[in-house]
Amino acid sequence: MRAPIIMPRHNPNNRSSRPNFAGVPRVVMDNPSYVNLGPSAKALIFEGSYQFNGFNNGNICFAWTLMQKRGWKSKATLAKAVAELVTENITVLSRQGHFRKPFDKCSLYAITWLRVDECPGKNLEIPATIRPLRNFSAEKHARK
Repeated sequence: MRAPIIMPRHNPNNRSSRPNFAGVPRVVMDNPSYVNLGPSAKALIFEGSYQFNGFNNGNICFAWTLMQKRGWKSKATLAKAVAELVTENITVLSRQGHFRKPFDKCSLYAITWLRVDECPGKNLEIPATIRPLRNFSAEKHARK
């Protein structure tokens, strides 16, 4: 007798309720936008993937105080890596940061191969989406 097939649990948003790894899909890694990134930007996108919990795309933060705790050593390198990710459309700015005491807010980003989530209380400047902001699979087929 065959063992029953156990299906993974899914939430109503059709995403796994237990993301358990930080990664970048192969179709993204094969894209020239990713290939052209410098090593720091490639490392930073994994940090962004690490922050993604399955429901917070748009609330990804690359602030120096956070990234320093994750091992980043240079503000300039971090700033350059963030700029590369935005320029190559791997991430998009979802909220512009500003520093006016006492209302300081860091910039927030969304990963483009995922749909943007509702992030209550974060005042995102881009709306939640049903589909990812960028279709890397379609781009791959268009390049063939």
